[in-house]
Amino acid sequence: MDLGGIAGYRFKDFDHSSHRVLLRWAGAGPGKVLDAGAGFGFLGRPLAAAGYTVVGLDANPAAARRAPAEYAAFHTLDVSSAPVLPEAPFDVVVAGDVLEHVAQPPVALACLLAQLRPGGRLLISVPNVAFAAVRLELAAGRFQYRPRGILDETHLRFFTRRSFRRLMSDAGLTLVRMMGVPAPLPLLSRRFATVPGRFVFDATALAARLWPTLLAYQFVAETRR
Repeated sequence: MDLGGIAGYRFKDFDHSSHRVLLRWAGAGPGKVLDAGAGFGFLGRPLAAAGYTVVGLDANPAAARRAPAEYAAFHTLDVSSAPVLPEAPFDVVVAGDVLEHVAQPPVALACLLAQLRPGGRLLISVPNVAFAAVRLELAAGRFQYRPRGILDETHLRFFTRRSFRRLMSDAGLTLVRMMGVPAPLPLLSRRFATVPGRFVFDATALAARLWPTLLAYQFVAETRR
């Protein structure tokens, strides 16, 4: 399934999306948020609208040039080697679709934790490499990278539900909650955002919550330092 990824990346502004879950769990400000792997500000803008002071972090210089005015500051740094930022400590750090793009996720997590105040929250989303569609491809002997999706050609690391939980535990994070979200079908077709396609999408969302190891396209987690 060819969805998500860096090329043509868009804000997933529909029910059941990882972006909506991250924003809902972030809640309302006031407070300071670090938008790690900020891209072009898809999450930073609504976080600022929710009352937060938002700081962006992304290694891509184009992200800094196109960052919306709602950011209080924007740092062009690699998430895996960024020093403690002058705006730290943060109440919340959001790392949406970030850890799969770094060579050493534990190192990136340590850098993100260094930005958090004691008791602060780290919100994370990652793709699920054990998603049913990927398993079927492997069973058929295929493992093909794509421009976007779970097997995005820019992904350096892959996660299952178990390995993701272990990563967070090894980092010393306390898991508050975690859920599986479905494949972002409305990006494929608008029919999934309206009846009757909406019923299909809602069913996939329920399945992702009930059987996340197999039917979740992504995992979203809220953790505390």
